[in-house]
Amino acid sequence: MTLKVAYQGIPGAYSEGAAVEYFGEDALLIPCATFDLVFEKLLSREADRAALPFENSLAGTIYRNLDLLVANDDVHIVGEIDFRVRHCLMTKQDTDTSQVKQVFSHPMALAQCEGYMKDRGLVPVEGFDTAGSAQMLSDGELTENAGAIASRRTVDLYGLKLMEADIEDDEHNFTRFLILSLESAPRNVPGIGYKTSIAITLENKAGALCKALGIFSAVDLFMTKIESRHRRSFRGPSTTGNGDVEDKIWEYVFYIDIAADYNDPKTQTAVTLLQQITYVLPNTLISISTIEESRFKASFV
Repeated sequence: MTLKVAYQGIPGAYSEGAAVEYFGEDALLIPCATFDLVFEKLLSREADRAALPFENSLAGTIYRNLDLLVANDDVHIVGEIDFRVRHCLMTKQDTDTSQVKQVFSHPMALAQCEGYMKDRGLVPVEGFDTAGSAQMLSDGELTENAGAIASRRTVDLYGLKLMEADIEDDEHNFTRFLILSLESAPRNVPGIGYKTSIAITLENKAGALCKALGIFSAVDLFMTKIESRHRRSFRGPSTTGNGDVEDKIWEYVFYIDIAADYNDPKTQTAVTLLQQITYVLPNTLISISTIEESRFKASFV
């Protein structure tokens, strides 16, 4: 069966590249204009899977997708992949590359190639996104003798001329994509290392976070990530009052990843203890699988 995979962006987007790297060229890819629409496609079963970015090694966390994940109880994380972001400079086939002066792309891509452009006297111009800039360049919608920064895939997709590849200033540019599904991940698969993601809120009192984190140490669980987020992003009971929105203004959600399966006895003990001193948000006890031999890429679809 051919899997239908939703992603945010247009053909040639880095999200599409991550989906292809994870699922292979045979997957039926469904481009979506927004992150919200990706979730809609998944929830309506128009898509079997979704590939969404959650964190970039240079730019940080994409909070909108965390918010959407917690807000949708039926969605499960079933895999992840670290996708290497490689920026390419391109122009139209009939453009003299020596005449290119302005370069269009997403603000983040421009920032990640700032040194390269400065050394060559190129002027950055902000566009909506990377693949969109490449498409506009191909359609003749940009200024004369313009260039664009986008993925290598866009060069062939939009009939452009590659000027130079790998122009990013920092080669350690990775985006962590999570693979989402309405079905949960398989359990106890040989050769698979599991990870569990949890989100909690705490009472506003001294030592609350310290006590919560101490639980993971006490049961010998390796915590791979922790990050805070304003509580007002979510709906649900307040930890400090009657549940009014005002009560959530200065409350926070803490996202925690641990290197263990949710069914692991250590994880079960930790969750039981956490529930005694925190509020664990629904749909956040989510296990995701990774191949131990190939860091951050799931072995199943």
